[in-house]
Amino acid sequence: MSSNTLVRRSLWLVTTFSAIGAGSAFADDPAPGPTACLRREDIRSTKVIDDRNILFITRDRTTYNNQLPRHCPGMRRSTPLSFTYADHGLCAGSTFSVLMRVGSGNSIAVNDPANNVHYTLPGPNFAQGATCQLATFAPISDDEIEVLKAATDTARKSRKRGNR
Repeated sequence: MSSNTLVRRSLWLVTTFSAIGAGSAFADDPAPGPTACLRREDIRSTKVIDDRNILFITRDRTTYNNQLPRHCPGMRRSTPLSFTYADHGLCAGSTFSVLMRVGSGNSIAVNDPANNVHYTLPGPNFAQGATCQLATFAPISDDEIEVLKAATDTARKSRKRGNR
């Protein structure tokens, strides 16, 4: 590892941990607030809202919004993402890739152990798209989620009208 990379990582760690205080970087308080990291095993599901917002639903049913520092090209609702986990978690500054469907030529081998039968099922092919960076995880209420969805729906509809 170059000294320049080490210095950048050290600076990132200092700013990340000073932003969250002296406690753990992982979300584990009873009253959640913004956090720099979520543990991998605590993340139950993710949901893309638009090219800048990803919801992370945890096992305790807390929902965190991660508003990316920049728009992530190709990221839309229902877009599959591939996250890069470090130290068993996702943190502000972690990267992820947008996966783009490029066909269905890939097949998946399935074995039915009860009948000892082998099946080959068609599966989608994915290509890696843009690589983007996460920001801080902020808890978000169900009402705030609805407002965020409505705002992105309105923006999407106005873009469609503008393209006509």
